[in-house]
Amino acid sequence: MTAAMALVIYAMAAGTLGARLLANARWVAHAPRSGIVAWQALSTSVVLALPLAALAAALPFLPLRFLLADALGAHTITIVEHYNTPLGIWPGVVGLAVAGACTGLLVISTGRWLRVVSRARREQREGLHFVGRPHPEGFTVVEDQRPLVYCLPGGVGTVVFTSGALDMLSARERLLVLGHEHRHLRARHDIALAHSGALTRAFPRVPFFEQAHEHIAVLVEMAADDAATNDADRRSLARALVTLGSGTRPEAALSATGTAAVQRVLRLTDTPPSARRGRGALVGIVALVLLSLPVAIALAPALEAAARDCCRVSAIDHVPVAHATDGPSLHDTPRGRRSAAA
Repeated sequence: MTAAMALVIYAMAAGTLGARLLANARWVAHAPRSGIVAWQALSTSVVLALPLAALAAALPFLPLRFLLADALGAHTITIVEHYNTPLGIWPGVVGLAVAGACTGLLVISTGRWLRVVSRARREQREGLHFVGRPHPEGFTVVEDQRPLVYCLPGGVGTVVFTSGALDMLSARERLLVLGHEHRHLRARHDIALAHSGALTRAFPRVPFFEQAHEHIAVLVEMAADDAATNDADRRSLARALVTLGSGTRPEAALSATGTAAVQRVLRLTDTPPSARRGRGALVGIVALVLLSLPVAIALAPALEAAARDCCRVSAIDHVPVAHATDGPSLHDTPRGRRSAAA
């Protein structure tokens, strides 16, 4: 099996079996911050495997083969032999074309989305200068009877309460919701959503990326819920979410409600799970493995080629060299023995 084929199989397995295991894992909802890292690592690993597959298939005719041979101390021809495919150069040509097109699509779609989001947030901030009023507790109030609380990331960040939300929330609930929005801003959850959203927009027909984006959108809300509450305040935040459930957040904003609100309310009213030490470190190791695995698969043939060349050189170095005095004498040969007998 070639490295390119192995990488394609890995991407398919990670995007199906890996996603299924992660979606069904109970610990993800118990530790949403670790769950976000796990989904991001899995998504990045799948995306990384595909261009590496194209490079592996095209390596026999790319200048990269010389650099790889020099770095590993192997012969270039040995490296090429380990990356050759039965179909010749065509898999590499097609793979590079597809990888280039996908990369360009990802860059263009992400750039367009960032411009749209940046313009929307800028317009909303400009509008808040005219229709909003500062509140002593550190947020902006907008006159609107709909109960709504949201934040606008970027810069120092802005938290917005509607007058309807102020009227319907108690002082404690208001403080908890404000802490929820501040957590969004401090943790830059908008970046996590931008990462998963960019893959969804660039590859809309790949269900895995849509699934990852949906899970991350829920997990950032759960992570903000956990950061804003302790065990005694979880039910108060749940009541606040129910109160704010009728609001609709603006475009490009993060809101305390609107994303799996029912699931979050049930989670907040349930007994909080006990924290397990070392889970974050373990998830970090798993994420590192996921990101390193495609690179390891891509380099495996080159490492094998370098190891074989090293073994060949070692075998040659250990071959005994025959000196002139070490060889058989004339008298030890049949002709020498006959001459001596004569």
